[in-house]
Amino acid sequence: MGLQKIVKKYNKKMKRKGLAGLDTAIILIAFIITASVLAYVAINMGLFVTQKAKSTINKGEETASTALTLSGSVLYAVNYPSNTRSYWIYFTVSPSSGVSSVELSPTTTAISFTASTEGIAYSNIYKYTLLTVDPSSLGNAVYANGQYLNLINQQTSAGQTYVYYPNPYYALLALNYTLYNYYLKTKTPSPIFINSSTLSSIPQWLKNDNSFTFTLNISGQLVTYDVFVNQTFAFTYPVAGDPLIGSAIAPAGSVIGVMILFGPDLGSHVFQYQTVTIQITPNVGSPLTISEYVYQPEGSVSVIG
Repeated sequence: MGLQKIVKKYNKKMKRKGLAGLDTAIILIAFIITASVLAYVAINMGLFVTQKAKSTINKGEETASTALTLSGSVLYAVNYPSNTRSYWIYFTVSPSSGVSSVELSPTTTAISFTASTEGIAYSNIYKYTLLTVDPSSLGNAVYANGQYLNLINQQTSAGQTYVYYPNPYYALLALNYTLYNYYLKTKTPSPIFINSSTLSSIPQWLKNDNSFTFTLNISGQLVTYDVFVNQTFAFTYPVAGDPLIGSAIAPAGSVIGVMILFGPDLGSHVFQYQTVTIQITPNVGSPLTISEYVYQPEGSVSVIG
């Protein structure tokens, strides 16, 4: 009997040890599972935060960088020294590397012009864009030398149609035509008037405008145009690589012409021996600032940068 009691007592003790070991194992497993879940959550949260940080950095870099870049020379038109009036400044811009597109609508983009030496500053003179003009609206529109001019060209490559103006003067004619039709409907004066032949006498309503001339070779014959500008303003148009005609968006690889026309509000100024600054502020990224020193303009058109 004594032996049986000893055996029972031993077995009971061993069962208790087994249960204690099982409890410990369960607790350890629970700890491991909990730690694994916490680690999984922590890793995923870390990856999520890292991805968000990366996205924020990329967005910040995109916003901080200049969305536009100067893509050609800066031209300045003036009839110096015959008179003391500036006519226009022209240059081309493109979306910067890594930028897919830039919206260039006058409602979302600003263009300013400053000539600090003479105390001249225009904060926002961007008024019109030919990026939204459909080529069909210019068909059989501008007549010269017995024919209608193709003011806007089309080129097809890899199934994509690109629209562009061959030179700034054709863009001026297109702007004059589109604004003339627009202002016929609204009964308000257009900021620009172009006549296809030299006027023998300037009408009274044009005498206060800033005026200049340009000549085009049309089918072997030179045609002179008189241009009258009654306010300082800037406009844009496609020069190359723009398949998005009808919208004011400049896609990557496109080249956009920017022209600033000087009106009588500028006064009698010729920008020489001073720095002029043009700033374009698009809807994305930091502004593009173009500062050019004008040494001494001569003739009608000078390259200043």
